[in-house]
Amino acid sequence: MPALSPIPDPPRMETLPWYAKERTLPAYRFVPGLLPHPIRDPRGHSRRAVRTQAHPFWTPDRWRTNEAYLRGVDLFNRFYFWEAHEVWEALWKSHPPQDDPARFIQGLINLAASLLKLHMREASSSRKLWRAASEQLSPFRDRHWMGVDVVRLRKEADDYLRPIDQGKIPILGSETPTIRLAD
Repeated sequence: MPALSPIPDPPRMETLPWYAKERTLPAYRFVPGLLPHPIRDPRGHSRRAVRTQAHPFWTPDRWRTNEAYLRGVDLFNRFYFWEAHEVWEALWKSHPPQDDPARFIQGLINLAASLLKLHMREASSSRKLWRAASEQLSPFRDRHWMGVDVVRLRKEADDYLRPIDQGKIPILGSETPTIRLAD
């Protein structure tokens, strides 16, 4: 197995839209086994952060003002996959797991985890997480949900991750799925 490496900046990162008000980025993109754990390690970039707790109750129709959701999208699009997962997990915890908001957020979390595992060269884990994400996002495929064109996102992720089935591991770059929110 190749040595772990830092996650690169996405191509043209400076042109990516910002959706949340918070426009700073963590000091590094966490890769397990390579960099200090952001919360548990005293050197972590979020050491003072409180471990993920449930976000106050929220509704999907208010996604444009949900700063945690928007922050997660900004982090995801900039390849901060672990960090996006952490932000979204608080949203996920605020709804029962079988409810639509929780299932949708869980799909985004699993997509982020899939891309992190892909970067870590763990193809089997990446594939398994993407299949879970695709299934969780499937009920939303006929519409925009929380600003996301779910059909487009699932197709982009399917196309990007398909080479895993032929034993090839895609490299993070311009073809990596991104989340574009509707205006």
